[in-house]
Amino acid sequence: MFDRENAVGFLLLGLCAAIAGALLWSIATGTQLRYTGPAWLGWLLAALFFGMLLYGVVRGRRGGAGGGRRWPDPRAGQGRGGWRRWLRRGG
Repeated sequence: MFDRENAVGFLLLGLCAAIAGALLWSIATGTQLRYTGPAWLGWLLAALFFGMLLYGVVRGRRGGAGGGRRWPDPRAGQGRGGWRRWLRRGG
């Protein structure tokens, strides 16, 4: 469940939970949230988003993450090491 591939999903889930909490607080207290940070931060985040989007498209056209099996194949994703190799029993 806690594979490296799920890290982005957990980060997004945490971000959504934080935003939901802030919005619920804003509704409950009747305050209006307003961003007062630097304007360049929005442009930087947009450029980062589109850069990563293009990176994903280009990487996907080259055969996915390192080639090999793809999603419909039930054996796709097998052979991954990561933290699992430290938890293996018997060898």
